[in-house]
Amino acid sequence: MTYIPLRIDFVERETHCARISDNGRIHGFPSGKATFLLHESDGRDYPYGPVCAERMMGGRAPLRGIPDFTTRDFSPLQEDEDEITNGNGQGRGRRPTDDANDDEKAQAFAKRYLMLRMDRVANLPGIQPGVKFPPLASIYEEFQATRELAPEAIRHIIALERSPKTPEIYRSDNLLDVYTAFIQINRIIKTVKPGGYLETLLSIRDGSLLNRMKLSVGQIKAAKLNLHPKAFQWG
Repeated sequence: MTYIPLRIDFVERETHCARISDNGRIHGFPSGKATFLLHESDGRDYPYGPVCAERMMGGRAPLRGIPDFTTRDFSPLQEDEDEITNGNGQGRGRRPTDDANDDEKAQAFAKRYLMLRMDRVANLPGIQPGVKFPPLASIYEEFQATRELAPEAIRHIIALERSPKTPEIYRSDNLLDVYTAFIQINRIIKTVKPGGYLETLLSIRDGSLLNRMKLSVGQIKAAKLNLHPKAFQWG
C-alpha cells in the first residue's frame, strides 16, 4: 500500500492512531494533534502519531515540510501515547523538529494556504463566504488529484498571500487563528453544561469568529482559549 503525507492537523482526543503498535497496543492522541497520511488504495486519509507516521513512510524524509495546521495552538503540551523511538532522543509522541529545506518550507506554506482558503477554513459552517477564492479553484483541483504543487503554482500562491491587495483577514496567520480558535471553542463546548458560559462561547464563535474572523483579547480570555500570543493582532 502506498501512502502520501498530507498534513499535521487537529483530531478529537478520543481518536486512535491508524497503526497498531508492534506489541498490539492501540494508542491515542491526548495532544489532539496527528499526522495525516493518504492511503492511495482507498483514497482516505488516516491519523498517525509522529513515530508511527515515520514508520509508515519508511523514514523522516517524506514528512519534511508537510503543512502544519496546528502552529497557532498554544495549548499546554500533552504527550501522545506513541511508541518510544529507538535511541534517537525523541520521547513519546514528541513531534520531530522540522528539518525541511527552504524549497520544502515554501511548498508546505503554499499547500497550507491553498487548503486554508479552499477547504480547512472555507468549509467551516457559518464562515463568511469571502474566504474561498475562485481564482485558486483550478490549482486546488489539480492539487487534490496529485497532492503536489508545481513551482509556478507555489510562487503564485505565496505572492497572493503576500499581496497588498489581500486583506489581513485572509492572510495565513489569521486564517490559522480562525481555524485554531474554532477547534478549541468546539472542544470546550462539548465539555460545558447549558448556561452563561456556553452562551458566551456560542456568541463568540458564531458572531465574531465566523462572521468577522477576528477576536479581541477580552473574547480570547472569556472563551479561555490557548492561542498564539499575537493571535488576531491586526487592524
